[in-house]
Amino acid sequence: MKKRLVSILLMVALLVSLSACGGGKDNAGQTGENTGGSNTSQGESKTQGKQLTVWLEKVFSDDANAELQKRVQQFADESGIDVKFELLAATDFVPKLNAAIEAGTNVPDVTLTSGAITRVLNYYPNIPNLDVTGLVDEIHANRPYFESIREGSKIEGVNYFVPFYSSSTLMFIRKDKLEEKGITKYPTTWEEVFEVAEAVSDPKNGFYGLGIGCGPTDEDCENTFRMIMWNNGAYVFNEDGTAAINSEKAKELIKKYAEMYGKEIIPPSASTWDPGGNNSTYLMGESAIVFNAPTLYNALKGDEAYKEILENTVALAPPAGTDNSVVMEFISGFAIMNTCKDVESAESFIKYMLDAEWYDEYFKITAPVFAPIFQDVENDEFWAEGINQQVVNYAKNASGYYGYPVKSIEGRVTAAKHYFTYPVAELLNSVVTGTKTVDEAVEKMEADIKQISSEIK
Repeated sequence: MKKRLVSILLMVALLVSLSACGGGKDNAGQTGENTGGSNTSQGESKTQGKQLTVWLEKVFSDDANAELQKRVQQFADESGIDVKFELLAATDFVPKLNAAIEAGTNVPDVTLTSGAITRVLNYYPNIPNLDVTGLVDEIHANRPYFESIREGSKIEGVNYFVPFYSSSTLMFIRKDKLEEKGITKYPTTWEEVFEVAEAVSDPKNGFYGLGIGCGPTDEDCENTFRMIMWNNGAYVFNEDGTAAINSEKAKELIKKYAEMYGKEIIPPSASTWDPGGNNSTYLMGESAIVFNAPTLYNALKGDEAYKEILENTVALAPPAGTDNSVVMEFISGFAIMNTCKDVESAESFIKYMLDAEWYDEYFKITAPVFAPIFQDVENDEFWAEGINQQVVNYAKNASGYYGYPVKSIEGRVTAAKHYFTYPVAELLNSVVTGTKTVDEAVEKMEADIKQISSEIK
């Protein structure tokens, strides 16, 4: 009897392992903040032998992470598919995924990550994601995406991930500081931003008009100054992927930033900031205008010490320039890895995570940091006013990307790889610290782009 029982158990284990969809068979090796487990239905509806491995990237909210995990469990219970999942800290996600892809083992079937399109580009030419354009089109037919999201998530017409949500960069303004100077109209153009910033600056008393940093690794500077350039007709890249930074318009904007830094309209410490610098300068009550994700709003709202600043803060869309009002898109989404052996189950899981009823409630938990990306959310009162309205409008209108307005995939790959050296922040830093002239800094960036492009080709 014992021998027969052992044989049965071995057969069951063998069947389960052979029918697994992807490379991940367990959660061995989880450390630190990673959480995971195996979710499977115990009812008669259990889909025998089907298994999915899902990796989710943690977000800023414990409640939102718990809700994602709960939703995965519900899918397992209702579908009968054995779902092995991990909830990974953002800093751990990419290294672990890269290691799995390189080794060819323990690759998840489905991933949910931020900055999805840039991560796809960084794998070129060996993109490990399946083409899910058909799935995106199906979802769009049932519940239309904002057009900016639908088009902005494609690379040369192909979707390598299913858009799930959008992040944003908003303009935070100390309205009390403007009122003290008799300024009753909020700036709507970059020129007005610079003028207002100069008017409210009081460096002798440690107060500055504009908190845009230029530390060598300042990602917020990297994104914000690119938008300033785009809006005013200056670009890092041309449409064909060649360098465009060596232009008079770009040099004028670089000189303008350096001028404001020299006048202490921008805090002197800005040249040492990391991505948290602009948050800190605003929370300390040191700067009148900053450009940041809505996590800054949450920080203000979540601490009684910032009550006065919160009451005197308005969050608005970034301003327009002389040419346009293009803003950087930040789309996150689900990808199906090309090692997945049960694509049908993977697609069912993704559609389950985008079910309208659950989706709409979930993003009310993450608001205003993450915004829903479907057209009908504009009819929801929750997203109709205040900062919530601003983040939805941002998602609706975002069309910029690293390398904008590059069209080719090779050009976008060059732009993505170039971005992660924080070249704009480095350029501004070298100018304001006097280590390079504007011409020298621009020439260096141009040479770096040519070098990266030649390596890709």
